[in-house]
Amino acid sequence: MSSNPASTLAAYADSGYSQSSITQTKSCSGKPSPNTDWSNCDLHGASLEFLNLTGINLSGANLHGTDLYGTNLSGANLVGAQLTGASLNYVNLSSANLNGINAQNMDFYHANLAGANLQGSNLSGSSFGVASFQNANLSGANLSHIRAIQVSFTGANFSKADLSNSNFRTSDLTGANLSHANLSAADGSYAILAGADLSGANVGGFATAGTDRSCHGSPICH
Repeated sequence: MSSNPASTLAAYADSGYSQSSITQTKSCSGKPSPNTDWSNCDLHGASLEFLNLTGINLSGANLHGTDLYGTNLSGANLVGAQLTGASLNYVNLSSANLNGINAQNMDFYHANLAGANLQGSNLSGSSFGVASFQNANLSGANLSHIRAIQVSFTGANFSKADLSNSNFRTSDLTGANLSHANLSAADGSYAILAGADLSGANVGGFATAGTDRSCHGSPICH
């Protein structure tokens, strides 16, 4: 296989891959594999679907428009990665580090983000149909206007997160930490809040028709 990064990776992306740094201090050539260090690489438009990339380092990488459908990225480092326009349906991001990630208006259908670190991330306007966020860290995240129908948020940490105008009807938030979260104008109808902590949460206009409100820390709980 050629040593030139762009030609080497042409088989994996129409646009080719290249090191984003102009100094090209390291190569991004070759087929990606678990635990590969591809930090700061330009992977925009790449086709990486269904690959096993557990533990890969993609911090600072350009993943704009990258196809990650069904890809296993469990334990991966994506801090500072650009995900705009990437395909993330059925992706496995369990225990991945997405601290501070910017992924607005994305589709995470059937994605697995159990145990993922999404602290301070911006996921506003994104869709998470039938996704899993069990025990994920979403503290301080911007989740305004998200659509999260039938999602598992059991044990998730939403402390100080912005969930205003979000829709998580029928989702399971059993044992979730929603302390000081902004739930204003959110729709939690028929959701499960059993054992959830809503201490200091803003619940103005929070819709709870049919919701299991056996939570604590808020007047809406009983």
